[in-house]
Amino acid sequence: MEDYQGAFLERHQDQIILDKNNRQIASMHLGGIVIECLLKRMIMASLPQNASQEWKTDSNNPGHTIKNPKHCLTNAVRCHSRLYTAVQKFPIVLDWLNTVERPYSQHFIDLRYDGNEIKQEDYKKWLQAYNSLKTWLQKQSTKL
Repeated sequence: MEDYQGAFLERHQDQIILDKNNRQIASMHLGGIVIECLLKRMIMASLPQNASQEWKTDSNNPGHTIKNPKHCLTNAVRCHSRLYTAVQKFPIVLDWLNTVERPYSQHFIDLRYDGNEIKQEDYKKWLQAYNSLKTWLQKQSTKL
């Protein structure tokens, strides 16, 4: 079984190191994974107590209907109804989510194949969105 909390904490530390060492593309790639792990942990925490902490598949019925949103952050938010409602009340969160999910028009997962440099102002915009989104989600995880 996946350890989304542990992965969130470890990848967050990795992202900080990449950022401090000016490894911007890798930082954005891993930052997307950090948010993905945080969202998946929040989804699993929202499941009914009698449900298994695993994703619904065609061959697996864990006692809920939530399928793995894979690497799609916006789908992950939709999987958590109370979180989705909270996001709709704060449109800036959707902007942050989109910026983290698709930095400069490319999905964060696909950045692992990107050999280009990014403009400093674009990275700063991404980093601000990433930090704001992470902080906001962490606050929501204690409220929802």
